[in-house]
Amino acid sequence: MARLAQHAQSQSKRSRGVGLLAGLALLAVPAAAQAGPLGEARSVVREPDRPYTVVAGEADASAVVQNSANLAYLEGFNAVIDFTANVNAAGRRGNGVGAFLAVPLPWDLLALGVGGQVVWREQDTADDEPGCPDCGFGKLSVAAAVPFERWVPGLSAGFTYSRLISSGNLVAANRNQFDLGLSYRANRFVTLAAVGRHLNAARGVVPYLDTELALRPTGTPNFELGLGARLGFVVSRPAERDAPVQPRLRLLVGRGGVRVYGEAELYNDYLGDGVADFRTAARVSVGLQVDTAHVGLAVGPNFAVNSGAATQPLQGASGRLRLSHERYTQVLRTRPRQVTRISLAGKSDDRDLAEVVWTFDGLARRGPGVILLEVDGSDFGLAQLEEVREAVLRYRAQGGKVVAYLEGASTFEYFLAASCDRIYAHPQQGLELRGVLRNTFYFGELLGRLGVRAEFVRVAEYKGTPERASRGEPSAPVARANRAYVTDTWNHVVRLIGHSRARDPAVVSEWIDRAVWTPEDARRMGLIEGLAWPEELDARLEGWLGRAVRIDAPPKAPVREGHWIEPAHVAVLHIDGTIDDGISLHVPILDIDVSGAASLTKTIAALRDDPDVRAIVVRVDSPGGSVKGAQDIAHALDLAREVKPVVISMGNQAASGGYWVATAGQYIYADATTLTGSIGIFYPKFDFSEFLDRYGVGVDSVAIGDRAAMRSMWLANSDADREAAMRGIRASYDRFIVRVAEARAMTPEQADAVARGRVWSGVRALEVGLVDRYGGLYEAVGRAAVMGELADSGDALEIRHYPEDPTLVDQIRRLWNFELDLPLGRAGGALRGQGLAAIDPLSGRALSFADPLLRTLRRIPASLWLSEGPEAMALSDHSIEIEG
Repeated sequence: MARLAQHAQSQSKRSRGVGLLAGLALLAVPAAAQAGPLGEARSVVREPDRPYTVVAGEADASAVVQNSANLAYLEGFNAVIDFTANVNAAGRRGNGVGAFLAVPLPWDLLALGVGGQVVWREQDTADDEPGCPDCGFGKLSVAAAVPFERWVPGLSAGFTYSRLISSGNLVAANRNQFDLGLSYRANRFVTLAAVGRHLNAARGVVPYLDTELALRPTGTPNFELGLGARLGFVVSRPAERDAPVQPRLRLLVGRGGVRVYGEAELYNDYLGDGVADFRTAARVSVGLQVDTAHVGLAVGPNFAVNSGAATQPLQGASGRLRLSHERYTQVLRTRPRQVTRISLAGKSDDRDLAEVVWTFDGLARRGPGVILLEVDGSDFGLAQLEEVREAVLRYRAQGGKVVAYLEGASTFEYFLAASCDRIYAHPQQGLELRGVLRNTFYFGELLGRLGVRAEFVRVAEYKGTPERASRGEPSAPVARANRAYVTDTWNHVVRLIGHSRARDPAVVSEWIDRAVWTPEDARRMGLIEGLAWPEELDARLEGWLGRAVRIDAPPKAPVREGHWIEPAHVAVLHIDGTIDDGISLHVPILDIDVSGAASLTKTIAALRDDPDVRAIVVRVDSPGGSVKGAQDIAHALDLAREVKPVVISMGNQAASGGYWVATAGQYIYADATTLTGSIGIFYPKFDFSEFLDRYGVGVDSVAIGDRAAMRSMWLANSDADREAAMRGIRASYDRFIVRVAEARAMTPEQADAVARGRVWSGVRALEVGLVDRYGGLYEAVGRAAVMGELADSGDALEIRHYPEDPTLVDQIRRLWNFELDLPLGRAGGALRGQGLAAIDPLSGRALSFADPLLRTLRRIPASLWLSEGPEAMALSDHSIEIEG
C-alpha cells in the first residue's frame, strides 16, 4: 500500500499533459491511458463492466452503449439497469452503474435509446488529487438504430453519441464520444457485429474496434456462444504502434426462463512504471439469469485470474435488472388469481381465428388456468366456431377451465358455449336457439322482367350457381344437395351440443324448437349455469373457484421469441373469398375479399424458395371463381410441393375453384360443416339484347367469324355458340376430374361420381374421399410441422401468416390510390351510433338500416363483376348463408 501511495504522489507533480501520456502500460485495449496505481489501466471511454457483454447476439436496452445497431431488433419498450462493484484491491477499473431505456418506433423505421452511467475508477487513490486521472465520471448517451431488413435481411446499423462529465477527471471532463455499430444476423445460427468506438478520438484517447461472433448451434436461445475481441488502434507513441487484442469469451445456457451465463475477458495487469511491466490477467464473471414475462434479473460474482493486484480470486459482483414490454419466456408459468378474458366480438376472418386458437394454445403451455370466453358479437362461420370449440376442449384436457359468457345467443354461438365448463348469461338477453336456415336467392324471373336472359352453360346437373340467374327456384338435384348439406349441419350441431351438455339429441332438438328462451327459463331448464351482469362475473367466478380472481385480457405485448432472424417455421397461406386471375384486393364497402392468382403465385414462389419455410399450410375459405385463377394457384402449389410439404386446411367453404386449389395438397383437413366439393364448371353470359330493345337502344354489330359474338352481352348466342361454349367448359371439367382423381387416388369415373357440381358437408366429403381427416387449422399446422421435420424443442411452434400485412410504403401507396378500407367494410360500421340504428326487439342488438342492402350486394359473386368478360368459372353457390 505504501508503494501505491508513493506512486500516486509522484503523479501529482507532473504536468497534466505528461501525466496523461507518460508511464503507461501496454494494454489489450490501449488508449494513451493515464498513469495510475497498480492494476488495470483502461481507456476513459470504456464503460463499467456488466454481467456479460453483448456486441452480437440478443439485444436489450443496454445496446445503447454496447452496440446501438442491436436496438433495431427490439419489438417493444425495454429498460435495463447494469451494475458492477469490485473491491479496490482487485485492480479493476470496471465499477459503475448504468440505466438504459430503448423503444422501437412504428413501422420498423427506427429505434431510439438513451442511457446514463456513473463510473468509479479509483484504485486506492485520493479523489481530491489535482487533475485526478483516475477519478470517476458520468456518461450520458443517446442512440439510434436503422434496420435494413428490406434490402439486406438481418442487417442493421446504429449510432451513439455520448457526453462524459466529471469535475475531477480532466480526461473525461466535457468529452464527446461518437460510436458507430453494425450487426448482421446472417441466419438463426450466426450473428456478426462490430462497433467502432470513439471515432472522433482526440486529446490522447484513441479509437478502438469491438467485434464479436455469436453462435447458436441449435438455432435457439437455449445455447449461445460469443467470441469477441477489442482491437486498439494506437498511433500516438512509437512503443504502441501495434494493435493489441483483448479477447473475450461469452456463454449462455438454459431454457424456460432460466439461464446460466459466464464470460471471460483478458486484460493487461499493470505492475510497475515500465512500458512493458505488465502481465496478462483475466476477468471472469458467472451467474444466473431468471426471466419472467416482463421482468428479468441476472446476478453473479466476478473473479480474477493471474492478477498481480488482487490478493484473492473473488473480486466482487455484477448484475442486471430488465423491464420490458416484450414478453420473455418465463419461469413462473401460472398466476392462480388471473382469469384471462377472450372476446370474439368483431372477429371474422381466418387470421382472427388463428389468433384465438393459438391464444388458447399459448395459455395451455403456461399451465392450467381459467379462461372467460365472451361469445357475443362474433362474425365467425360455423366451421370456424367449431375450431374455437376444439381449442376449448384441448385447453380443458390440459387441466384448464373455460367459462362462457353469453349476451343473447344464436344456435351456433350456443354450440360453442356448450363446450365450456360453465355458461353464464346476461340476465336480460334471451337465447335465440332458432335452428338452422339456409337462404339461396334466385334472380331468373327478375332478370326476365328486365329483359335480361341468362345464357349460362354448365357441367353438371348439381352445379347450382347458374340456376340462380336462370330460374326462380332450384332444380330437383340441386335442391336435394342443398337439403342434405343443411341436414348434415343440423345433425352435427345437435349431436355435439347434446354431448357437451350431457343431454340426448332429442332434448337439444326440443330446446331449439322451444326458443326464444328467457334467461331465467334457460337457467331453470339447464341450458346455462347462472345469470350475471358483466360487472358481476368476477364474483360468480370467485364463488365457483373458491378464490379471489382478477379478469384480464390476454397480454397484447409482443412475444420476444429470442431468435436472431425468422426461424424455421410453418407458413400459413390464406386464400379468402372469390378467386380471380388478377391481383388480390378487398372491396371495402361490401367487405368482399378477392384472392388474385397474380398476387398469390408470387407469394407461393417466395415461400417455395425460402429455406426457413419448412412446410406450407394453405387455408382455403373460398367458393371458387375463375378457372384460370384456380389453375394458376394450384400449379404454383404443385411446384412448391416438389420442394416442401403442402397441407390444405378448409375453412367455412372450399368449393369449386377452392377445391381445385385444395387438390395441390398432400393432405386435406376439413371441419364437419365445411362446404366442400362443387366440382363443376359453368360459362356465364347475360344477353341484354331484349333489354336494349325494350328501352330503345340500338346496336350496330359488325361480326366477322362464326364465333365473333359468342362472348358479346349485346347479342344472343346461337345453338352453335352454345355448343362451342359447352366444348370449352367440358374440356375444363375433364381436366378438373383428372386432377381430382390423381390427387385423391381415384379413377376418373369415381371422381366424376362424387363431382358433377355437387356440394358436400365435411362429414360426407370424408366419407366419399374428398378429404383425409376432420380438423381445422391447428391440426393442419401440426401435421405440416411433422412433415417439415420441425422438431419439438419444447417451445411454441413458429407460424407465419401470408400474404404479409402491408408495410408503411404499401399503406402510403394505397392512400394515394384511394385503396384504404372504408368504415362500411363491415356492414353498417360507419352508421352505428349516428342515429341510424335500430334495436332488434328479440335480441336487443343494434341493427343498421344499411345491413339489408349491403348483405344483398354481397350475394353477387365478385368474380362475375370483376371479370372483363364471360369466362369459364369454377364457382360454388357463393351466396350461401347458413344461419343458426
